[in-house]
Amino acid sequence: MPEGDRSTGRGSPTEPSDQLLLAEVAAGSETAFRAIWERYGGTLYRVCREVLVDPEAAEDATQETFIRIWRSAGTFDPRRGEPAAWLVTVARNAARNVARVRVPVPSEVLEETADTSIRGEPETVDRVWLEGALTRLPSDERTVIELAYFGDLSHSQVADRLDQPLGTVKTRIRRGLSRLADMVESR
Repeated sequence: MPEGDRSTGRGSPTEPSDQLLLAEVAAGSETAFRAIWERYGGTLYRVCREVLVDPEAAEDATQETFIRIWRSAGTFDPRRGEPAAWLVTVARNAARNVARVRVPVPSEVLEETADTSIRGEPETVDRVWLEGALTRLPSDERTVIELAYFGDLSHSQVADRLDQPLGTVKTRIRRGLSRLADMVESR
């Protein structure tokens, strides 16, 4: 079946449309979720790989993409676009978030903080370093970054939750990420 037929909701009797699958995922259907994975897993990985050169980071972003699809399939609005376009947008956003959060850990930090039990687990060391770096940010910047990246909220949702203007939230996130990048460079 052509890709266009699936995405516009005109699926064959044996193959449900993407739109129907997203509606079923929103209702909690693991079968529909698996079908989306089978249909789009490779494509969404390639989208993440375009944003992130590192294959491991692209895998992380793809996993994050599918977590977001599971959590927010109900937000898909067919009046705003095709299901495939929505899925690609979710993947691009997840990859960009991974790129922003995935801060390389300088080798000196690894040597200082890693004991033999965690030397083989760079993700643990990355997380320890990042948590320490976040504590050095001003609280307003730390709060918006934690909500956006660890709370999985959009910038608009962060603004609503904190009752702050969207522009202020975006500026604080940008400033905080810039400070984190500076911390990496200064090591």
